[in-house]
Amino acid sequence: MSEKRPISTIKVVLTAIFIAVGVVLSSLNPFAFFTIFGTKINPFAHLINVITAVLLGITFSSLTALGIAIIRFAANLGTIHAFHGGISGAVVVGIVAHILWKKKPKYVEYAAFAEPIGTVFIGGTIGELLVPIYGTISLGGLLLYWWLFFWSSLVGCVIGFLILKILKRTGYSRETFF
Repeated sequence: MSEKRPISTIKVVLTAIFIAVGVVLSSLNPFAFFTIFGTKINPFAHLINVITAVLLGITFSSLTALGIAIIRFAANLGTIHAFHGGISGAVVVGIVAHILWKKKPKYVEYAAFAEPIGTVFIGGTIGELLVPIYGTISLGGLLLYWWLFFWSSLVGCVIGFLILKILKRTGYSRETFF
């Protein structure tokens, strides 16, 4: 029992650090200062989702995404879409990372490429249901959200994957935190 406690403490501290890093990167995001069809896309949020979901798991990744979304929304660096776009991507990567870790632990970093599935299809669909682009729910609006969320999440997941590979070479992987 005493061995689990420090790992949980480390995960809480890393969650806070990743929230801070996510907010700082959000302010450096060139897309944070103008709105594209009601969204302020942020590839850095997806990068953080990938890293935290693979290293820390579903719970801490979701909390990180929520923390970043709250601060971005409050600081006007993000829109309401930061919530469902970020959290859905974090959950999907966390689930895929958990499955890969159990079945093929050597490939757990590849869960990063599941991020667009959560962000695009779940987050984008919720986005169209919450705030329809054309004033009413439509296929065109849904496809536009999917397109915007896809490019943002693709950039973030690729960079996140590369960072995970570098971290693994330096000795930090999912096994370090579980």
